Amino acid sequence: MAASNKPTMKVNIVAADRPVWSGEATMVSLPASEGSMGILADHEPVLTATNDGLVKVTEPSGNVLGFKVTDGFISFDSNKLTVAVETCEEAKSITEGE
Repeated sequence: MAASNKPTMKVNIVAADRPVWSGEATMVSLPASEGSMGILADHEPVLTATNDGLVKVTEPSGNVLGFKVTDGFISFDSNKLTVAVETCEEAKSITEGE
């Protein structure tokens, strides 16, 4: 698959006890406290609480990574997304539709 020309953002996922993942992404979906939320590059700034659930990170290659997280928060500004959670379990690559 050819590399994507979609705009990207810097993503950092951290648990209370360790950094989990850092890299570039074209999209991230999150279990926000108000419901499922998707963040794309150039999204308006946001700060919100998260619930237990699955964070899906779409890399520029199209590969989708999944992370099972517990309560925390996300902060997005200037194409930098930070996902800070109590605990995080790295899942395997997942396919669209999961």
